[in-house]
Amino acid sequence: MLVAVAFLSTIYTNIKTLQYANVETFIVFRSSTPILVSVADWMFLGRELPSMQSSVCLGGLLLGAIGYVLSDTKPEVNGYAWVVVWYAVFCFDQIYLKHAADNVKMRSNWGKVYYSNLLACAPLTLITIVTQETTVLTELPSVEALLAVGLSILLGVAMSYFAWMARSLISATYFTVVGNSCKIITIIINRCIWDKHATNQGLVFLLLCLLCAYYYKQAPKRKGSDPASSKPKIPL
Repeated sequence: MLVAVAFLSTIYTNIKTLQYANVETFIVFRSSTPILVSVADWMFLGRELPSMQSSVCLGGLLLGAIGYVLSDTKPEVNGYAWVVVWYAVFCFDQIYLKHAADNVKMRSNWGKVYYSNLLACAPLTLITIVTQETTVLTELPSVEALLAVGLSILLGVAMSYFAWMARSLISATYFTVVGNSCKIITIIINRCIWDKHATNQGLVFLLLCLLCAYYYKQAPKRKGSDPASSKPKIPL
Protein backbone atom coordinates (compact mmCIF):
# COMPACT_ATOMS: atom_id res chain seq x y z
CA MET A 1 0.00 0.00 0.00
CA LEU A 2 2.91 2.34 0.72
CA VAL A 3 4.02 1.91 -2.90
CA ALA A 4 0.69 3.31 -4.10
CA VAL A 5 0.85 6.16 -1.58
CA ALA A 6 4.36 7.10 -2.70
CA PHE A 7 3.30 6.88 -6.35
CA LEU A 8 0.24 9.11 -5.93
CA SER A 9 2.03 11.54 -3.62
CA THR A 10 4.72 12.05 -6.25
CA ILE A 11 2.13 12.84 -8.92
CA TYR A 12 0.17 15.21 -6.66
CA THR A 13 3.20 17.15 -5.41
CA ASN A 14 4.53 17.26 -8.97
CA ILE A 15 1.34 19.01 -10.11
CA LYS A 16 1.39 21.41 -7.16
CA THR A 17 5.05 22.25 -7.84
CA LEU A 18 4.26 23.14 -11.46
CA GLN A 19 1.39 25.27 -10.17
CA TYR A 20 3.75 27.48 -8.16
CA ALA A 21 6.99 27.20 -10.19
CA ASN A 22 7.69 27.41 -13.90
CA VAL A 23 8.78 24.35 -15.88
CA GLU A 24 12.39 25.52 -16.12
CA THR A 25 12.71 25.69 -12.33
CA PHE A 26 11.24 22.20 -12.06
CA ILE A 27 13.83 20.89 -14.53
CA VAL A 28 16.68 22.22 -12.38
CA PHE A 29 15.32 20.65 -9.18
CA ARG A 30 14.58 17.37 -10.98
CA SER A 31 18.11 17.24 -12.39
CA SER A 32 19.60 17.51 -8.91
CA THR A 33 17.66 14.55 -7.49
CA PRO A 34 20.19 11.85 -8.58
CA ILE A 35 22.74 13.38 -6.21
CA LEU A 36 20.53 12.85 -3.14
CA VAL A 37 19.25 9.49 -4.44
CA SER A 38 22.85 8.25 -4.85
CA VAL A 39 23.49 8.99 -1.15
CA ALA A 40 20.25 7.20 -0.18
CA ASP A 41 21.32 4.29 -2.43
CA TRP A 42 24.48 4.02 -0.33
CA MET A 43 22.68 4.40 3.01
CA PHE A 44 19.73 2.06 2.48
CA LEU A 45 20.25 -0.20 -0.55
CA GLY A 46 23.83 -1.40 -0.10
CA ARG A 47 25.37 0.48 -3.03
CA GLU A 48 28.74 2.15 -3.06
CA LEU A 49 28.95 5.90 -3.50
CA PRO A 50 29.35 7.02 -7.14
CA SER A 51 32.85 6.83 -8.61
CA MET A 52 34.71 9.97 -9.61
CA GLN A 53 33.51 9.59 -13.21
CA SER A 54 29.90 9.13 -12.16
CA SER A 55 30.10 12.02 -9.67
CA VAL A 56 31.36 14.30 -12.44
CA CYS A 57 28.51 13.10 -14.65
CA LEU A 58 25.93 13.84 -11.93
CA GLY A 59 27.39 17.31 -11.52
CA GLY A 60 27.38 17.76 -15.30
CA LEU A 61 23.70 16.83 -15.45
CA LEU A 62 22.88 19.51 -12.90
CA LEU A 63 25.07 22.16 -14.54
CA GLY A 64 23.67 21.34 -17.96
CA ALA A 65 20.11 21.74 -16.70
CA ILE A 66 20.95 25.06 -15.01
CA GLY A 67 22.67 26.27 -18.19
CA TYR A 68 19.63 25.34 -20.27
CA VAL A 69 17.28 27.21 -17.95
CA LEU A 70 19.44 30.34 -17.81
CA SER A 71 19.82 30.38 -21.60
CA ASP A 72 16.07 30.37 -22.08
CA THR A 73 14.37 32.07 -19.15
CA LYS A 74 14.85 32.81 -15.48
CA PRO A 75 13.78 30.33 -12.79
CA GLU A 76 10.66 31.35 -10.93
CA VAL A 77 9.28 29.92 -7.70
CA ASN A 78 6.31 31.30 -5.78
CA GLY A 79 5.82 28.40 -3.39
CA TYR A 80 9.08 26.93 -2.11
CA ALA A 81 7.19 24.73 0.35
CA TRP A 82 5.67 22.61 -2.45
CA VAL A 83 9.04 22.32 -4.19
CA VAL A 84 10.64 21.03 -0.98
CA VAL A 85 7.76 18.60 -0.35
CA TRP A 86 7.91 17.28 -3.92
CA TYR A 87 11.69 16.89 -3.70
CA ALA A 88 11.47 14.81 -0.54
CA VAL A 89 8.54 12.71 -1.80
CA PHE A 90 10.18 12.07 -5.18
CA CYS A 91 13.48 10.90 -3.65
CA PHE A 92 11.60 8.64 -1.22
CA ASP A 93 9.59 7.25 -4.15
CA GLN A 94 12.75 6.37 -6.10
CA ILE A 95 14.38 4.59 -3.16
CA TYR A 96 11.32 2.83 -1.75
CA LEU A 97 10.06 1.52 -5.11
CA LYS A 98 13.52 0.15 -5.84
CA HIS A 99 13.45 -1.50 -2.41
CA ALA A 100 10.04 -3.01 -3.23
CA ALA A 101 11.22 -4.19 -6.66
CA ASP A 102 14.12 -6.07 -5.06
CA ASN A 103 12.29 -7.53 -2.06
CA VAL A 104 8.68 -8.16 -3.09
CA LYS A 105 8.81 -11.44 -4.97
CA MET A 106 6.18 -12.09 -7.64
CA ARG A 107 5.87 -14.63 -10.42
CA SER A 108 6.18 -11.99 -13.12
CA ASN A 109 6.69 -8.27 -13.59
CA TRP A 110 3.00 -7.94 -14.43
CA GLY A 111 2.17 -8.65 -10.78
CA LYS A 112 3.94 -5.46 -9.66
CA VAL A 113 2.19 -3.48 -12.40
CA TYR A 114 -1.20 -4.90 -11.44
CA TYR A 115 -0.97 -4.38 -7.68
CA SER A 116 0.66 -0.94 -7.76
CA ASN A 117 -2.03 0.42 -10.09
CA LEU A 118 -4.90 -1.46 -8.43
CA LEU A 119 -3.99 -0.13 -4.97
CA ALA A 120 -3.70 3.38 -6.41
CA CYS A 121 -7.26 3.15 -7.74
CA ALA A 122 -8.79 3.11 -4.25
CA PRO A 123 -7.71 6.61 -3.10
CA LEU A 124 -8.21 7.98 -6.63
CA THR A 125 -11.81 6.79 -6.62
CA LEU A 126 -12.41 8.54 -3.30
CA ILE A 127 -10.80 11.74 -4.58
CA THR A 128 -12.94 11.58 -7.72
CA ILE A 129 -16.12 11.45 -5.64
CA VAL A 130 -15.03 14.19 -3.21
CA THR A 131 -13.98 16.60 -5.98
CA GLN A 132 -17.13 15.79 -8.01
CA GLU A 133 -15.13 14.72 -11.06
CA THR A 134 -18.01 12.38 -11.87
CA THR A 135 -19.94 15.35 -13.29
CA VAL A 136 -17.95 15.05 -16.53
CA LEU A 137 -19.56 11.65 -17.08
CA THR A 138 -23.04 13.12 -17.47
CA GLU A 139 -22.45 13.50 -21.21
CA LEU A 140 -21.60 10.67 -23.57
CA PRO A 141 -17.95 11.06 -24.65
CA SER A 142 -17.10 11.26 -28.32
CA VAL A 143 -15.32 8.49 -30.20
CA GLU A 144 -12.20 10.65 -30.42
CA ALA A 145 -12.21 11.14 -26.65
CA LEU A 146 -12.58 7.42 -26.03
CA LEU A 147 -9.71 6.66 -28.41
CA ALA A 148 -7.51 9.24 -26.71
CA VAL A 149 -8.28 7.81 -23.27
CA GLY A 150 -7.73 4.27 -24.52
CA LEU A 151 -4.37 5.19 -26.01
CA SER A 152 -3.30 6.92 -22.78
CA ILE A 153 -4.26 3.77 -20.84
CA LEU A 154 -2.14 1.57 -23.10
CA LEU A 155 0.82 3.94 -22.86
CA GLY A 156 0.39 4.16 -19.08
CA VAL A 157 0.41 0.38 -18.70
CA ALA A 158 3.49 0.11 -20.93
CA MET A 159 5.28 2.80 -18.92
CA SER A 160 4.42 1.07 -15.66
CA TYR A 161 5.60 -2.32 -16.95
CA PHE A 162 8.94 -1.09 -18.24
CA ALA A 163 9.48 1.15 -15.20
CA TRP A 164 9.15 -1.81 -12.84
CA MET A 165 11.34 -3.90 -15.13
CA ALA A 166 14.03 -1.21 -15.17
CA ARG A 167 13.86 -0.79 -11.38
CA SER A 168 14.58 -4.49 -10.93
CA LEU A 169 17.64 -4.33 -13.20
CA ILE A 170 19.37 -1.05 -12.34
CA SER A 171 20.05 1.03 -9.23
CA ALA A 172 17.69 3.72 -7.99
CA THR A 173 20.19 6.44 -8.94
CA TYR A 174 20.62 5.08 -12.47
CA PHE A 175 16.83 4.86 -12.83
CA THR A 176 16.56 8.52 -11.81
CA VAL A 177 19.24 9.49 -14.35
CA VAL A 178 17.37 7.59 -17.08
CA GLY A 179 14.14 9.38 -16.12
CA ASN A 180 15.85 12.77 -16.33
CA SER A 181 17.31 11.84 -19.72
CA CYS A 182 13.83 11.08 -21.02
CA LYS A 183 12.75 14.61 -20.07
CA ILE A 184 15.77 16.04 -21.90
CA ILE A 185 15.05 14.00 -25.04
CA THR A 186 11.44 15.21 -24.91
CA ILE A 187 12.62 18.83 -24.90
CA ILE A 188 14.87 18.16 -27.91
CA ILE A 189 12.04 16.49 -29.84
CA ASN A 190 9.78 19.38 -28.88
CA ARG A 191 12.37 21.77 -30.31
CA CYS A 192 12.36 19.91 -33.63
CA ILE A 193 8.56 19.92 -33.94
CA TRP A 194 7.46 23.26 -32.49
CA ASP A 195 8.81 26.81 -32.57
CA LYS A 196 9.79 29.10 -29.70
CA HIS A 197 11.26 26.49 -27.40
CA ALA A 198 14.89 25.71 -26.56
CA THR A 199 17.48 28.05 -28.08
CA ASN A 200 20.58 26.76 -29.87
CA GLN A 201 22.61 27.57 -26.76
CA GLY A 202 20.06 25.70 -24.68
CA LEU A 203 20.38 22.66 -26.96
CA VAL A 204 24.15 22.61 -26.31
CA PHE A 205 23.46 22.35 -22.57
CA LEU A 206 20.88 19.62 -23.19
CA LEU A 207 23.40 17.65 -25.23
CA LEU A 208 25.83 18.04 -22.31
CA CYS A 209 23.19 16.46 -20.08
CA LEU A 210 22.75 13.53 -22.48
CA LEU A 211 26.53 13.07 -22.69
CA CYS A 212 26.81 12.98 -18.89
CA ALA A 213 23.90 10.52 -18.67
CA TYR A 214 25.60 8.27 -21.25
CA TYR A 215 28.91 8.13 -19.35
CA TYR A 216 27.29 7.69 -15.93
CA LYS A 217 28.00 4.26 -14.47
CA GLN A 218 25.86 2.91 -11.68
CA ALA A 219 27.65 2.24 -8.42
CA PRO A 220 28.22 -1.46 -7.66
CA LYS A 221 26.91 -3.10 -4.54
CA ARG A 222 29.23 -2.99 -1.54
CA LYS A 223 31.21 -6.13 -0.90
CA GLY A 224 29.42 -8.40 1.55
CA SER A 225 26.36 -6.16 1.44
CA ASP A 226 22.95 -7.77 1.22
CA PRO A 227 20.16 -5.23 0.59
CA ALA A 228 17.72 -7.50 2.37
CA SER A 229 19.76 -7.32 5.58
CA SER A 230 21.63 -4.03 5.26
CA LYS A 231 21.36 -1.36 7.95
CA PRO A 232 19.32 0.72 8.32
CA LYS A 233 16.42 -1.32 6.99
CA ILE A 234 13.46 0.09 5.11
CA PRO A 235 10.13 -1.40 6.26
CA LEU A 236 7.86 -2.85 3.60
